[in-house]
Formats: sequence, structure tokens, C-alpha cells
Amino acid sequence: MTSDSPSLTERLATFWARTGYDDLPKDVVDGIKDHILDTLAVALVGTTTPEVSGVVDALSRFSAGDAGSLVWGTATRLTPAHAALVNGTSAHARDFDDGGGPGHAGSTVLPAALAVAEKAGSTGRQVIAATVAGYDIGYRTLQAVGGFAAHTDRGWHSSGTMGSFAAAAAAAKCLDADKNAFADALGIAGSFTGGVWAFIDDGALTKRLHPGKAGETGVDAAVLATGGITGPRRIFEAKWGGLYAVIAGGTGHTDRALTGLGTDFNVASSYLKPYACCRGCHSAVDVMKDLVTNRGLTPENVRSIVITAGTTAVNMLSVYPIDTVFDAQFSLPYAVSLALCASALGLDDYDPPRLNDPRIAATFAKVSMRVDDAIEIEDGPRLDIELTNGETLVVEAGNPTYARGSAQNPMTHDEVVAKATLLLEPLGGDIASRLVAAVEALDDAPNLSELLSVLAAERVPTP
Repeated sequence: MTSDSPSLTERLATFWARTGYDDLPKDVVDGIKDHILDTLAVALVGTTTPEVSGVVDALSRFSAGDAGSLVWGTATRLTPAHAALVNGTSAHARDFDDGGGPGHAGSTVLPAALAVAEKAGSTGRQVIAATVAGYDIGYRTLQAVGGFAAHTDRGWHSSGTMGSFAAAAAAAKCLDADKNAFADALGIAGSFTGGVWAFIDDGALTKRLHPGKAGETGVDAAVLATGGITGPRRIFEAKWGGLYAVIAGGTGHTDRALTGLGTDFNVASSYLKPYACCRGCHSAVDVMKDLVTNRGLTPENVRSIVITAGTTAVNMLSVYPIDTVFDAQFSLPYAVSLALCASALGLDDYDPPRLNDPRIAATFAKVSMRVDDAIEIEDGPRLDIELTNGETLVVEAGNPTYARGSAQNPMTHDEVVAKATLLLEPLGGDIASRLVAAVEALDDAPNLSELLSVLAAERVPTP
């Protein structure tokens, strides 16, 4: 049964269909450009991974052509939806991409925005506005189903589920959709959204695919909506088949989703990753690094570390044995061991894992995890550290989403540039400086030619 009052998607669509670059505060624009730079840098590194090569090879047999959208780091062009699928997978291939919004915001939103913007002839300012729209709507739709913790506790992977809405919003914005087509795009995206945490059981590669799949869904949804295909306007509220009923236990949070609409654009709600592992590890890494710096902790003066966390966190972060980069990124004991050994927790600490290093292996053997059902995922873990002198330290790590890289503990612009530069150094040449310059000039770019030239194969030297 329909309602006379506007639905959640209609209200979001009405606002974002009329909101453009000139309506965005300067701090929001500056913030989203850092996220764009970070996403593209980690994506260019991701293009070299075996899983991304596998996706490109699989899709190229069916949709490659001269008229498609660019697959970053290659000479290949695919349909815009398939380009978003590949590029989103690249951005998430090593789990070093940003978070917030619908989960992993940049890898769901930016591939969809650029794939469509390239075909639509969008300006840099239009891409910036579209990317902010995706971050904002992704965050708001996640709040609508209870927020990250509640959604994750049920086994849903928000980068796949709410990421589809985020990608649809970005694509619709690049297509200059009016409020009706925008709302239809969100409804279509919601009809086909999905993504579950079953990959944690065996390390399946679907984890890497979820942001890309969300991008593909979002692009298709926006293209179909602007072509006149309607989507369910009450995709959240419908009593039978709506997302509140299907994936949120029957309880929706529309008011929470609409809080601050038009004043809070939810870029600051997102975070950048200083460490190349699951964000759930980051607050524990921060406190361990602090203990190493300020208390002089070393592996040699620590007898044991017990990490106590809630059920969801233990399910996510206790992968063992550690054989692959995926395994290592979802092992909180491994992350804590690296931090205690004063490692930087960069990609070279994870790809491949460093348990062949005797000192790291010996430290890892001292760390264990246990469950406390009273601890929520956003509470963060507790570390009980027994020293060799008999002293015991008890440290509350705190909310992982508030760790370094968040609004509460931000990375500076210079630190974001430094991360991108370090990541891209193995690719050689001037790729890093060109990417930084292209993103910084995006506000004044009449089209995406300069940015795309950096992302194209000829701009990525062979390592």
C-alpha cells in the first residue's frame, strides 16, 4: 500500500537532484578530493593483482569494445557497468581503501561516477558533486537499516548492500537525473542489492568484488531510470518486500537517515586507512603503537596479549591459519603483532604475510583472542598485556571507526598525498605526481581527459 508522504528515497532524491558543486562547503570539497586521490591510488595498485586480472579477463570476452568506459590501469574498455565492476574491485583489491558512507565508500561510489561521467562528458565539478552525493546517500541508507554495527551483526556486508544505493546516486547525479529518475534509480538499485559476510568462512574473493558489484548495480540502475524504467519508491518502507522488513528485522530508522540532510554531507563521517588491514583492527593498532612509542614495549618484554572483543569482531578478525593477504588482513592478532614489532602495517606487511619473519612469528604466537558478548563491535576490543616483569596492562582500544584517519583523528592532506606517493612508487615514472595534480585541479577541469590520461594504461609504467 502506498503512502501520500514522500518516501526516504524520494526525499533523498529531491535534495540531491537539485544540489550541485556550488552548494557544497569548501571543507566538504577539500575532504572529498582527498578521498578521491586515496581511492584512485589504491585502485591503481589493485589493478596489478591476480583477482582483478581474472575479472578483466572474464568480462573482456563478453563486453570489451572501443566505445566503453576505461578500465583503470589497462587499455581495455568495457560497458560502463562492467567498468565500474572492475574498477571497484581494483579499489578494494587490497582492502586499503577508505570507509564510511555505505561501508567502503570510495570503491563503491567513484568507479560508478567516473564510468558514467566519462560517457556523459561531465566536468570535474560534476564528478565532485556526484561523489559527495554517493557518500551522503550511502551513509544515510546505512543508518536507515540500523547503522553499520546492526547491519554487520546480521551478516550483511554494507559495501555491497548500501553501496548499491551510493553508486546509483553518484551515477544518477552524473546523468543529471531529475528527482523522479533519481528516486527510480535508488529504487532499482535497492531491488537488486546484496552482499553477505559468508566470504569470511573460507576467504572467498567475493569480498573484493562487493564494492565493484555495487558499482555495477548502481550504474545499471541510473541508466535504466533515466531511460524511463521505474523503481519502487518505497524500497525501504514497503511492508512486504521492503528493506526494513527484509534485512533490518522489521524496524526502520527513517528519521535517523534524514538527520542533517543538507547540512551534513557525511564526507567527514568517512575515514581514510593508514594501515592495510580491516578497519576493525585499527584502534588496537593505534593503542599498541602508542605503547611502543611511549612505554617502550617490544616483543621481548611482552609475555602474552589477550584480545577480548565481541562476537562479530571475533568472527571477522580471527582468521587462521594465515596463508594469504586476505587472511592476514582479517587477523587482529597479526595486526597487533606487526604494531608491537614497530612495523608500518603497509601493503608490504600483508602482501605477502610476514610470518616467515622469526620475530613477527614469535610475537604472533603470544597473541590470542576471546569473546565477550557484552562488547559491541563499535566499542572496540580490550587488550590485556602481560609483561615479562609481571606487570599487566589493560587497554581499551575504543571504536575502530574513530581510529587514525577518522574525523576524530584525521590524516592531513599531506599525509594522504604521502600515502598515495608511497603506494604508487613501485609503478615507476611520474604516475603519483600526475595523479595528485589531476585530482587537485578537478574543480577547474572542463572534462575528465587529464584524470583519465593518468588512469590509462600508457600512464602506468610496467613495474
